[in-house]
Amino acid sequence: MELNWLNTFITAAEEGNFRRAAERLHIAQSTVTLHIQNIETYLETQLFDRVGRTVQLNSTGLGFLHYAREIMNHYNESIEYVARRLQGYQETIHISVSTLVATTRLPAWIRKFQALSPETEFSIEVTGSKEVLESVMNLSCDIGISRIPSEHEQIQCRKLYDDPIVLVGPRGIRQTNTVDTTISYIFKKYLLFTYNHPLYWDNLLFQLRQFISNVRTLRVNKVHVSIEWIKEGMGVSFLPLSTVESAIDQGEIDLLPFPYFPLPCAHTYLLTQKNTTRAVDDLIHLVTEHEK
Repeated sequence: MELNWLNTFITAAEEGNFRRAAERLHIAQSTVTLHIQNIETYLETQLFDRVGRTVQLNSTGLGFLHYAREIMNHYNESIEYVARRLQGYQETIHISVSTLVATTRLPAWIRKFQALSPETEFSIEVTGSKEVLESVMNLSCDIGISRIPSEHEQIQCRKLYDDPIVLVGPRGIRQTNTVDTTISYIFKKYLLFTYNHPLYWDNLLFQLRQFISNVRTLRVNKVHVSIEWIKEGMGVSFLPLSTVESAIDQGEIDLLPFPYFPLPCAHTYLLTQKNTTRAVDDLIHLVTEHEK
């Protein structure tokens, strides 16, 4: 069985139409039909049910699709492995990282480490902080970088840095009436985007409502979405300083004073299994020294 037959089969299964599969693969529709016929002849079974101009996987085809994808994935990974070795890479460090860290600190750490260890490459999985711990636990990554700490006995947890929480709002929010607008008025007029960070919101909202009772909130579970909506003048939010520094410096959003109570800090943690490779240890040392 040829790999291009499998690739055509997967594409046809995803498109549900041989013509669209041909357009996506930049081949003739007759070639798509031939490849599917070749696979079905090789397997001695039909994989698709033809219904007019559309095709649908039958139960055998649906089961075979899983294995076809695995074969293609293993093939691509094997080719990439050889290419990496030819380019001089000797080891790959797999990192599972929260979105907040991936868009702020992580690029600088990787650039610095690659300058010191050019034979090491990286594989980055950007995910939520809760999923980072799962990746470390099931050994699908070498290092996890999360906003949530772990007390699991199998996990080594190191605090990397503190990130002050600040109140930010749309540009010019306090000069809308030619005079400074009070913070209490801002909370009455604008939505407060909440729960874009995994830890501090419950206590912060409880404290805030001791001073301002009628705060209107809207859950927006992604920091970058909150920032974009603030730029659009839709609301305000309490966000880690590292995530909004650039937008503040560029004048896209405003940093607002907050007079009612001290705001918390977010924290970033580095999670690993107890036993790590030399390259991972070197990266951990670089990151921890960089954040001192």
